[in-house]
Amino acid sequence: MCLVIDPSSIPSVFNPKSKRHSDFRPVLLWITNSSGRIIYGGRKYLTELARMTHYLGIFNEFARAGKTVKLDGKKVDKLAAELKARIPDARFNDEHIVAIVVVSRCKVVCSDDKEAYPYLRRTDLYPKGMKRPRIYRHQSHGRMCCPKNIVAICK
Repeated sequence: MCLVIDPSSIPSVFNPKSKRHSDFRPVLLWITNSSGRIIYGGRKYLTELARMTHYLGIFNEFARAGKTVKLDGKKVDKLAAELKARIPDARFNDEHIVAIVVVSRCKVVCSDDKEAYPYLRRTDLYPKGMKRPRIYRHQSHGRMCCPKNIVAICK
């Protein structure tokens, strides 16, 4: 599975002491022990990641191991700006996540940000013919960690 991890969920995925780690542990295992890869990119995502200095090192280790896919930041930023202009709602603050999904054609977003769910589910934010991503948010969603969710950019 290739997936986008919402920066707000990074501690839940990577920190065993996190309250929600047990829900997100299958994602970590898929990335570390199988063919899972993290898709990321764009100025806003990198800024959010940079604020999480402990996890920045983990991302760098995954990058060295070939477990990340960094997208063209200009494409992500341009699309994120277009999405934000279309939907100026203050609650829509994860436009960069939707942009990453569109640019990469990613099928899964790992997030525990309930405010983001309605926007991630909006079909009008995705190009015609593209399915909206599935949202991994609980241990029971571990079945999403499978080869069918590996997109072309991750192969």
